[in-house]
Amino acid sequence: MHAHTPLLAACFFSLVAIACSPTPSGGAASSSGGSSSGSSGADPSDGGASGSGGAAGALPASTFLFTERRSGDSQAIVAYDLATQARRVVTDLRGDGSTGWEVDGIAISPDRTRIAIASLYGPTKADTDTGLPTRRIWTFAPDGTDFKRLTPVFENTGAGRKQFQIAVGAPAFTRDGSEVLYEYGEYWYEGTTLKGGSALWRIPSTGGVPALFGPSAPCSVLNPAVEPKTGALLAIHSVCAGTKDGLYLYPPGGGEPQQLLADGPIRVSLETPSWVADGSGFVFVGLQTVTIQGQSRDVRGLFAYDMQTKTASPVVLPDQEDVTVESAAIAPDASAIVYCTRRGDVRDLHVIDLRATPATDALLTQDGKSCAPHF
Repeated sequence: MHAHTPLLAACFFSLVAIACSPTPSGGAASSSGGSSSGSSGADPSDGGASGSGGAAGALPASTFLFTERRSGDSQAIVAYDLATQARRVVTDLRGDGSTGWEVDGIAISPDRTRIAIASLYGPTKADTDTGLPTRRIWTFAPDGTDFKRLTPVFENTGAGRKQFQIAVGAPAFTRDGSEVLYEYGEYWYEGTTLKGGSALWRIPSTGGVPALFGPSAPCSVLNPAVEPKTGALLAIHSVCAGTKDGLYLYPPGGGEPQQLLADGPIRVSLETPSWVADGSGFVFVGLQTVTIQGQSRDVRGLFAYDMQTKTASPVVLPDQEDVTVESAAIAPDASAIVYCTRRGDVRDLHVIDLRATPATDALLTQDGKSCAPHF
């Protein structure tokens, strides 16, 4: 997969100084070193959450997590270390006796000793009795043990509503790791019109009672990403009434948000952005209309936002109509960007080495089933 120029914006973060486009290598980085079967999860009946890191300690800063599709809708969570090229399965979510589950969002605690996910993993009888499959927020240690459920059983409030569903996903730890933020939405149809929306909620990472985050907004508020330096919260506003869709930055702890990027030439996709550790910028997935071979079309690509200049620039714009960027994450030290491309049902990871001159773009996986990276 090649990309349409420009691929990398010069100096798009204060941490990064690059002046030319990456050269796709076409080769794949080794992913076999140090691989292991990993843990299959833990007993889901552990109860509340623990702040301990478990026996595995902390994930190295050079390690990112991603999902690997297994049979059906089930996914495994895999750790990959860019420094050593070691790869291991953290969990295949079969510890509850199931054949595995889908994952909607991964987060790593600031001290890198806990992992949070949203998944249908570990349903209890009380969950099943609601008659409404709803994801739960779980945390666990980096070795795939010590699963702790955070969110309660969500009541089915959809009586009389057509195709009612509760959507829970996109967990994110706060800056100090004391809480986990997540999306909570209720949706249903009135005729052929989708109704409802989502807001951000917060819950102690040691367990407790959920609470609404921030002021109410005339939009669905989605995909929280905590800025590591100050604890401010970046979120996507979608399907807004009276305000513009786009990226908004909330003060630490809540308060009225500041609009960073309104939908316009670049439209934000519903994927979680990824910050650089010093807060100088972030990467996100979006849509931009480009002209390729005399024809205009929307391209779903990877973009970088510079907090100093308050501007967004394209990083990767696929030049093949059937290829899209699905998700991306930037290393905290801005040394690399890992992103996922999709063609049909095939998903693979690429890594941009921002330390190289010029920066290079290499295929990291070739299994067709790897996506959703997170540092």
